[in-house]
Amino acid sequence: MAEIIQINENTWRIEDGFVRFFLLEGDEQAMLIDSGVNCPNALELAKSLTDKPVMLLNTHGDGDHTSGTAAFEEIHMHASDYKNCNMATKYPQTKLIEIMDGQVIDLGNRKLQMIHIPGHTAGSLAILDCKNRALFAGDSVQMGHIFMFGPNREPDKYEASLDKLIALKNEYDVIYASHDEYKLAANYASLVKEAWKKVRNEEASYEMIDLFGNKVKSYTLECCGFYLF
Repeated sequence: MAEIIQINENTWRIEDGFVRFFLLEGDEQAMLIDSGVNCPNALELAKSLTDKPVMLLNTHGDGDHTSGTAAFEEIHMHASDYKNCNMATKYPQTKLIEIMDGQVIDLGNRKLQMIHIPGHTAGSLAILDCKNRALFAGDSVQMGHIFMFGPNREPDKYEASLDKLIALKNEYDVIYASHDEYKLAANYASLVKEAWKKVRNEEASYEMIDLFGNKVKSYTLECCGFYLF
């Protein structure tokens, strides 16, 4: 059963097993960032916290972030993941509202800037909560292992996406992650980048593991980990 934890007066994290999602409330509307792995009642949970209209935005299209999608008429996400993650097939009643890089959504005295960061998936997004100086990074910045193998991953673009977040470091004081520790220091994208460079330069050791029927390399570094073919 999902656990709701309030971060501040208008922000909540919803812990759904090994993944979490977030509710952000503005003066006029609220945004649910992702909807968990086993939480088809995500919209109902959101409505128990706010009386504002609730919109759904997905950081990316992996199944552990989309369990509550069917309750929404619209889903805001990058078109790449809507297509590559078969969202139209899974949720045929849900209309895509395409999110563009740099787009700003104003919830009412709470502007959110959309940042396209391909790598973990082709359509991965981070959300910069400008007023609250917080970055919601999806799966791309975290303490846990980041999936970088299989269809829809774009490892060759990942470092540039981390650089994109690092370039905005003066705009946020905290990073919120979807897995493992929920709250990370503002410099964590830089730490993940250095770890990723060690992996790409073959300077990090790994072990071979079986993951969902795939033989993958599991890298465990000080700040995070990666799964790759």
